[in-house]
Amino acid sequence: MDMELAQLYESIDRLKEKGVVVNAYGGSGNPYDPDDAVLGEFMEYIYVSHPKDRPDWLEAFYQVLNWQYQAFYEGVATFYEDSYGLSPYGLQVKTVDFLEKQGYPEIAELFRKGMTPKNQGVYQEIYTWIGERQDEVWRFCLDILEKHRTDWPVQGV
Repeated sequence: MDMELAQLYESIDRLKEKGVVVNAYGGSGNPYDPDDAVLGEFMEYIYVSHPKDRPDWLEAFYQVLNWQYQAFYEGVATFYEDSYGLSPYGLQVKTVDFLEKQGYPEIAELFRKGMTPKNQGVYQEIYTWIGERQDEVWRFCLDILEKHRTDWPVQGV
């Protein structure tokens, strides 16, 4: 594990000890906490160090973080319409399949809902769920990171 990834895991471990819930956009809500933005830092680390051909678990982790981030930043539609070229439909399908197969049915259900049909009512429902269920996404993140602590691909491969 490279030094940057090890430091990100140390931040996660400290946040778990504190018992806080963190999201990909606003962190823990405490800008004075040095670990506050760790999920955003994981997104950046993955984007830079593993830009393509990610293992299924890593792609799902990245897409769920991006889904949550985009919902809070510019709205759910931004994610599903792939406004930034980070979440094409094929990766959305791959992600929801992973979520369903790996035992994250609640996240999978909401994630899939936004894939079709595209309408503001569905997007609002997803946005509300993401806002009210930040703990659910946080637990998913903690679970994925713990299960795959030693499974990270070699950087740049």
